[in-house]
Amino acid sequence: MSRPPLSSLLLALSCLSLGAQGVFNNANSPSDPICPRVMQEKTELNYKSQYGRNGADASAVRYSQRGDQFFPPAERKDVSAFAAYDEKNKGISIASLKGKVVLVGLWSKNCDPSAKMLQEFASLYPKKGQYGFEILAVNFDENQQDSGIEGGWRAIHKFMSRNRQFFESSHMPVFTPGLGKEGPSNFMDTVYSVPVLFVVDRQGKLAELHIGYQDGFVGQAVMRALRERVAPPAPTPAPAVPAEPGKPTQP
Repeated sequence: MSRPPLSSLLLALSCLSLGAQGVFNNANSPSDPICPRVMQEKTELNYKSQYGRNGADASAVRYSQRGDQFFPPAERKDVSAFAAYDEKNKGISIASLKGKVVLVGLWSKNCDPSAKMLQEFASLYPKKGQYGFEILAVNFDENQQDSGIEGGWRAIHKFMSRNRQFFESSHMPVFTPGLGKEGPSNFMDTVYSVPVLFVVDRQGKLAELHIGYQDGFVGQAVMRALRERVAPPAPTPAPAVPAEPGKPTQP
C-alpha cells in the first residue's frame, strides 16, 4: 500500500497541551529555546567568594549549547549501537530500527522548550507507521542531590502524573538512555543543553543534530530525512571467468 504524500504529515502538527510547570531552575526564561545544564565544578569550590567566574553560585556552573548541524552522507557517524530503555528496563536500539528514520529527542521534565518538543513528537507519533519513522523521547534528567534536581523513573512518573491528560491522549512512550557503552558514547557526553533532536537516517547514521527548540523543527527534520533518497546497493561483480588455456602450436 502506498504512503500518503509528505505534505499531509505537517497537518499532524496539532496543538496538544503539556505544561512543564516552568520551574527548570537553570533556564533564564520560559521563552528561551534552551535550558542550560548545571554541572558541579569542584574547582569553583575553592573560591572564597560566594560567586564564581561567571557570576553563578560557586558550587555550580551553567553550560549552554545551541545550534544545528547537518552531516553529508559520507561524513555520518554510525549510532546504531545506541539504545533507549522503558520503565521495565526493556531496550530498543537504533540497530533494530534500521530501514526507518529515527528521531531521538533528549528532554527534561522541568524545561519549557523540552515540553514544546514533546508536543511536536506527540503530534507526529500517530503517523510514524504510515511514513516509516520512529520516535524515541529520551528523558535526560540526572540525579544531582546538591542541586536539588531529581532524575530517573520516580521523577518521570511525577511529571507524567502532573500531565496525565497529555500522556494518556498521546499514547507516546518515554525512555531513559542506556547506562552502558551503547548510550553515553554517542549522545550524553556531548550534550550540555536541552532539548536536543538527533535525526538518524535509515542506515542508522546521524544525519542531523539540533540543540534548542524552534517552532516546527521536528516536522521539518523528519520530512527532510524521509525525502532523502536511499542509494541502491552496489551490484555484486560477476565472478571472473578463467581464460581457457591456449592450444599448443603445431610444429
